[in-house]
Amino acid sequence: MTLQNLLRAQAIFVWVYALLFWVAPEMAAQGAGWTVSENMRSFGQILSVPLFALGLFAWMAPSWVGNNLNKVCVIYGVYLNLALIAVQLLHISTGAALLDPMSLLPAIVLAALFFWKTRASS
Repeated sequence: MTLQNLLRAQAIFVWVYALLFWVAPEMAAQGAGWTVSENMRSFGQILSVPLFALGLFAWMAPSWVGNNLNKVCVIYGVYLNLALIAVQLLHISTGAALLDPMSLLPAIVLAALFFWKTRASS
């Protein structure tokens, strides 16, 4: 697995969430135990636009960043996924959300793979 393939996997992961927030916010909120209101539905649609942009950046990064791909993958692949995990764990610990392993697992796997591949190519 190359860093380019990992970035594409990250893009697909982000695009799935963007699509869920746009067309099926109930599915996106179900694992966390949240109730979807009209305000949350609207916010999900607004949130899906920058998520789509993040996915597009991940998909295009290998051709945009040239020799800096390793640095981009550390920030985008490791730090961003760890931040996502930390925020989810915070919400779980405060009771704001339920533990949803299917939401945490992709971020954990992607962070570990990005960490491994960026260390291997250093």
